[in-house]
Amino acid sequence: MDRKIVALHETAAPAADPARQQLADRLRDAITEGIYLPGDKLTERELCERFAASRPSMREAIRQLDGEGLLEVAPHRGPAVRAIDEAQFHELHEVRVALQKLAAACFAMRGTPEQMNAFALRIDEFEQALASRDVPRIRATKHQLFEAFVAGACNEPLAAFIRKINARMGFLWASSMNHPNRPAESVDEFHRLLDAIRERDPEAAQAAIVLQNQRARAVGLHALELFQKRRRASP
Repeated sequence: MDRKIVALHETAAPAADPARQQLADRLRDAITEGIYLPGDKLTERELCERFAASRPSMREAIRQLDGEGLLEVAPHRGPAVRAIDEAQFHELHEVRVALQKLAAACFAMRGTPEQMNAFALRIDEFEQALASRDVPRIRATKHQLFEAFVAGACNEPLAAFIRKINARMGFLWASSMNHPNRPAESVDEFHRLLDAIRERDPEAAQAAIVLQNQRARAVGLHALELFQKRRRASP
């Protein structure tokens, strides 16, 4: 074997620890689902207890999410969920729309029938959760729905970027479900998207994403304004 290849092999960085990566994913999901809100201060002890994790593993997870921009770690103060202002909201929304449009087109062009059926099932579960008014169930089914959506795009780097954007904006989605008519609109939008994907029509799938995000943007911005007012009013 070529000596250069051997040297590269021997000095290559070790693969990420699957258990630590899973812990980072679970913490990211908690932020996405609004369990931890922007500005919330986190403590290693509470996080370790909640996720049944060791301190070294939790510190690695915190370091990873700090690098992703979801957490900020100040010296002698510990980690906190990174806040978001109106300008950042608009910037993140632009990126979110672009990524989701690409995912929708990819799903329509190369998603399998099995992936389409899985997406349809998740939409039905989400609709049932909304009818139950069970907030944890709604959060869980919406998360699973988006996972089915990005899985259908068959592009893992794209899925990873979408997850990061959703994590930054997830708390706004949780608030938007309290907005009149938004839950029903959301279900209709997902069905419109599914129909376009099943028709193998990438342009229609992208149009469905644009419509969904136009409505979500207005509701999300209103939710952000209310959230900021509550934060300012709290001691």
